[in-house]
This record gives sequence, structure tokens and C-alpha cells, in this order.
Amino acid sequence: MKLSINTAIVILIIMLIGVNVAIFIKGLKLGNEINYYETELSTMKQQNIEFEQQIYKLESYVWTASLAAELEYGKFNDPVYIQLPKYAFNQ
Repeated sequence: MKLSINTAIVILIIMLIGVNVAIFIKGLKLGNEINYYETELSTMKQQNIEFEQQIYKLESYVWTASLAAELEYGKFNDPVYIQLPKYAFNQ
């Protein structure tokens, strides 16, 4: 069996076309994965922004003051120290 140069070139071209198609399909799959992870990343960024806003709300002095007013916390809620004789002797 004698292979001619024309047959070898045709086989080589068919192999190169097959490799090219395989690379193209792999590129499409990778592109789909990139799109998936980009959407996941944007979703996580949005969740992060929402969590930051919730944290800022919890750390807000205005919110703390309104909560204190709602719970009726005022100057009469000073701590009681047992060093004072009145409280130490339970009078």
C-alpha cells in the first residue's frame, strides 16, 4: 500500500478540520460557563450591596435612637450599683 502525497495531504486536512471543530465546540462550552459565572457574580454583588445596607441600618444612630424610644429607654434606666448603701442593704 503506497500512500501518495495527495492522500497524506487530504488526511492531514481532515484531521485539522476535526481538531478545529473540537476547539470551536470547547470554546462554545467555555463561553457558556463564563456567562453563567458572570450572572452568578452579579447576583452575589447585588446580595452584598443589600447586606451592606442592612448592616449600615443596624449600625445607624438614628435607628438605635428610634428603637430606644420605642422600648421607652430613657434617663430613668440608669444602672444600679450595689456600692450605694441604699441598694447594698436592699432598702
